[in-house]
Amino acid sequence: MRSTTTKWLGLLAAAVALFALAACGNRSLPGSTPDEKSIAASELGQRGNDEAIPVLVHAARTEPELVQQSAIAALGRIGTVAAVQALGEFGNHELRSMRTAVAQALADVEPEAYLEASKVLAEMAPGSLPRGPGEDPDLDVRRAIVTAMAVTKQPPCAPFIVDRIRHEYDEQIRNAAIQTLGRLAEKYDLNELIGHEQAVAVLTEVYRTDNEKNRAWAIEALGKVGGDDALAVIMQAFDDYDHVTRGKAAVALMRIKGRDAVPVLRERLERETADMPAVVMAHCLALLGETEDSVPFLEDRVLHASNNFARAEAARALREVGRRESMVALDRAFYNDRDGLVKREAGLSMRTLREKFPKEE
Repeated sequence: MRSTTTKWLGLLAAAVALFALAACGNRSLPGSTPDEKSIAASELGQRGNDEAIPVLVHAARTEPELVQQSAIAALGRIGTVAAVQALGEFGNHELRSMRTAVAQALADVEPEAYLEASKVLAEMAPGSLPRGPGEDPDLDVRRAIVTAMAVTKQPPCAPFIVDRIRHEYDEQIRNAAIQTLGRLAEKYDLNELIGHEQAVAVLTEVYRTDNEKNRAWAIEALGKVGGDDALAVIMQAFDDYDHVTRGKAAVALMRIKGRDAVPVLRERLERETADMPAVVMAHCLALLGETEDSVPFLEDRVLHASNNFARAEAARALREVGRRESMVALDRAFYNDRDGLVKREAGLSMRTLREKFPKEE
């Protein structure tokens, strides 16, 4: 109720601001100081409020930087295709802070405008590259661009995403690019975007050379890319020293092979010594219909796994598998576990299972 009221109050404020502008017969923001105009720009940033776009564009062209950035952010909150097209005017702005604000605003638009937003981001991207060794003044701009590309997940971003996986020195950007390539593989035919072989090659290189976090995400992305060449790398990851990567390998194998993955997952679960990948492997088996052994295993791990992350993951897995019998273990975990994360996941799982299996009157 509160969120609905807040929404209507925002729309009312925007309408009042637009009415005041119309009455004045100009497109300038009301207010006598940059702070007042910045607030006025923010009030105009309501979803779908295309009527405010000319005023905000004028402010982004003519007002001090504080007001310009507020106007850019407001255009992102409006979020329509028309607002994205207006943002495109400022994608190559002389101020880095403005280019960063544009990229951040493009991450905030409506899903219906993602394709147009990705086109603007792809146009902005080359200008954010390092200029030479030790000379990278646009690093923050590039981070904002790749982060926005991770949100929009559209084909025009694919070439730049692959380029950043290959050549980016900044770990944060590489990580976002690796995850984005996997998300693109879920939605589109990579053969049409960048080529399947190129996608596998770049992710394989990440797995061989990058840090633990990015190597794990590369295995997850390879599971989404699919194919025998990706599968060969995924199978190697089952013997990886990093337990997160071994868990990612289980999910990737399940995604590619379906029920044909069951024998490998069973074998690997028997050999696994770390709780987290073991929980993930059991979860995969349960999702594939092999519940007789895997669900009791997960119920045991939610109570007795050696670390809180594995216990919480077991609770989440039991919620997704959705069997009435699991309520006993989850109830014990909720009341007896001292870790807040485990309590939270066990409580969410109990609520879900109670809704699925209400008590008989």
